[in-house]
Amino acid sequence: MKIFNKYILVGLLAVTSFSCTDDFDQMNTNPNSPSADNPATEAVLASCMRKAFHEDRYEFWRGVVLHAERFAGHVDGGYKGGWWAPGNSYDYHEGWTAAAWDSYNSSSFVNHYGGALFANTNVLLEYYEQNPEDEFAKEFTGICHVLRSFQFLKITDLFGDAPYSEHGNIDIPTPKFDAQKDIYDDIEAKLKMAVEDYLAADVNIGTMSDYDLVYGGDVSKWRKFANSLRLRMALRRSNADADGAKTILADIVKYPLLEGNDDNVMVERTQSSTDLHNQYYGFFKTWPGSMPNGEYQWDGYNLSWGPGPGAFIPAREIVEVMKGSALFASQVKEGGSSTDDINALSGIYDPRLDKYFMKPFGKEGHEHKGRPGRAEYFLKDGVITNIQNDDVEGEVHNYSWMHPSIWYDGGTWSPVSLDYAEVCLALAEAVNRNLVSYGQSDAEWLKAGLEASCEKWGAEVGTFADDVVAKFNSGDADDKEAIIATERWVSAYTMPHQAFSILRRTGHPEFVYLDKDMTITGTWVNPDGATEERTIEKYAQGSTNFKLPQRMRVPESEVAINDNVPEESKDMMNKVWWANY
Repeated sequence: MKIFNKYILVGLLAVTSFSCTDDFDQMNTNPNSPSADNPATEAVLASCMRKAFHEDRYEFWRGVVLHAERFAGHVDGGYKGGWWAPGNSYDYHEGWTAAAWDSYNSSSFVNHYGGALFANTNVLLEYYEQNPEDEFAKEFTGICHVLRSFQFLKITDLFGDAPYSEHGNIDIPTPKFDAQKDIYDDIEAKLKMAVEDYLAADVNIGTMSDYDLVYGGDVSKWRKFANSLRLRMALRRSNADADGAKTILADIVKYPLLEGNDDNVMVERTQSSTDLHNQYYGFFKTWPGSMPNGEYQWDGYNLSWGPGPGAFIPAREIVEVMKGSALFASQVKEGGSSTDDINALSGIYDPRLDKYFMKPFGKEGHEHKGRPGRAEYFLKDGVITNIQNDDVEGEVHNYSWMHPSIWYDGGTWSPVSLDYAEVCLALAEAVNRNLVSYGQSDAEWLKAGLEASCEKWGAEVGTFADDVVAKFNSGDADDKEAIIATERWVSAYTMPHQAFSILRRTGHPEFVYLDKDMTITGTWVNPDGATEERTIEKYAQGSTNFKLPQRMRVPESEVAINDNVPEESKDMMNKVWWANY
């Protein structure tokens, strides 16, 4: 067998990234030298799962929350005492972008030849190619392909074209950028192969029981995951390549998909702050900015540390959608009607709202409130006022907060990367658009998805799912499209890559990045106290000129060394291949 020392080094770096707590002692007792006779498969795969489904600190903060989750219209910042100004995420920042890019794509020695996950899976794929008769060789190969596919998909959906065919090759320090469609085609081929061949046996890998952080060695669930990931990709593809999506979907429905919340792709968190702790914890609690302390209670949590969350709070857009608020076209687009309510879910209160967010001050009598995305100025008694300087609009306590189960000590939330609700809602869309037939009607899949999401979040579904389905059944084609897409966007909360992709592809909810009144006119107070009448932009413009960012741009550190970076990848406003909005 031929395993290069460069890959062994990277595998060791990732395998030893776990701290020595009880949960991971067994992972750390593996031999320190993977070799032809001992590839340390279980421990290496454990490190890869941690990387794929429980992103590292800076990768999560900077690539996921600061950009994807904020772009999706799920969170916002810029309040008084916070760290980030309203427009920060919408301007290019080398450090934030590189934190996400280098984790996946760097070919440098420092960044482990494209990232530890890819180097580790290269080790195993090469080993099992040379040793196909080893026990579970096919299954381990299949899991490697699923992990690599999931990680590459995150890369290309965030950045568009990216190094792929030459990725991770130490002999090619400046890899070419493959077209996103070509990347999708190859990932789909590998996932199809995994479903049909590598993961086809209904077996349990006993040696993986303590190492498989997702499924405990149950190969049948890895097969469902692989096929469900194909479903996610097929819907992405559908607007740019409808015929290709139909062909793929016709194949997908031959094989099992996730069948319940027990199949969700999730790495359960530990209570340790040094192992698989809550990803939001460090961002929302450890770094509070200059906000004051306080005592709060919500949903059984007593919050005695103040005040959290320190980085971002819910965006107005998702809060108002879930409240069932009426949002009129005239409010958000020029020439829009004052009677055209463009909230697809208007009039329907979503029971997940109290599980997603805590009301202001943790008081039941208060109304949920989110912060308008990128809002910088507002009129206060006719005076143009900076929100960050205002004691009411800039005060974080006057907004809802992320539910403490997600970010607080002892919370029960664990990061989910793909769930049963997504599968149901994706099938609702596919059936509704006549892309495929699969067992139930679009309305039935819609209801199943909403029920599954409520179950996952511990919310009482009540009449919620039935109310949405009734509105869906009474709507025209456009209404139905908007309802499914909006519910997919809402249900992707805390899955920022997915939520951002849904918004870019479907354009729903359509008001996330539209505002008819981009300016306000009022009294401007100069530093010397003199006043004048001014008309100013009330939102932080950023480099995207108030528009929905279409991608993260490739960082200058890559552009400086790699002449292969496409021009399209240097601007946040250039659409990725499958984007439609």
